[in-house]
Amino acid sequence: MTQKSIKVLFFGAAADRAGTRESELSSEASTLDGIWPLLEERHPGLSPMRNTLAFAVNGEYARGGDTVSPGDEVAVLPPVSGG
Repeated sequence: MTQKSIKVLFFGAAADRAGTRESELSSEASTLDGIWPLLEERHPGLSPMRNTLAFAVNGEYARGGDTVSPGDEVAVLPPVSGG
């Protein structure tokens, strides 16, 4: 059985901290909170931003306990600033 990966897209300051705009994780079905340690290990620059990041799974905003499955696309979004 071939394991699909989870595609991760980084935007704005999250991309700057990750050092890339795109990454892939090989992981079984999990939650956003469950894949965070994998993201943090691969992109340690994200660690200081953890409490300010937002996430989307397959184009829908998601929270830490929401499911992420192989083949999904996760967007890592920095905090929105404005004035």
